[in-house]
Amino acid sequence: MARNSFSFTVFGYEPRPQGSKKYVGTRTSAAGNKIPLIIEASPGLPVWRKAVADAVKEAMLQSGDDSMFEGAVKVEAVFYVTRKKSVTRSLPTVPPDLDKISRSLLDSLSFGGIWKDDSQVVRLEVSKKYATGEPGVAVTISNYP
Repeated sequence: MARNSFSFTVFGYEPRPQGSKKYVGTRTSAAGNKIPLIIEASPGLPVWRKAVADAVKEAMLQSGDDSMFEGAVKVEAVFYVTRKKSVTRSLPTVPPDLDKISRSLLDSLSFGGIWKDDSQVVRLEVSKKYATGEPGVAVTISNYP
């Protein structure tokens, strides 16, 4: 049986971007070739991914339905980021970029087992706000007509 809709939240973790890379040196292959070592630039990305994947698994368990989405889906997400005390702007028009935190969310959802692959997402509605409490994300996934 396939799912129709699914919602969950992750709070207590700052949303982390995925996509920016950092060069950290080279390694030598078995054939003697120099291979560049490139890692994700966001140091908190593994912790963020795990928090999202664990929240998905826990919400699936709590719902009593461990089935995956099949076919096209729509994802709605609101990211809540921390506002520094010195900031007076009303909207977070600074990093992390919405596209990069969306990318980390979608990959984390795949790791959580809610679908086979994030290529199933055909509609993505995301926004970024300052958190009034803890940072995190609120997500709703639904079948797309």
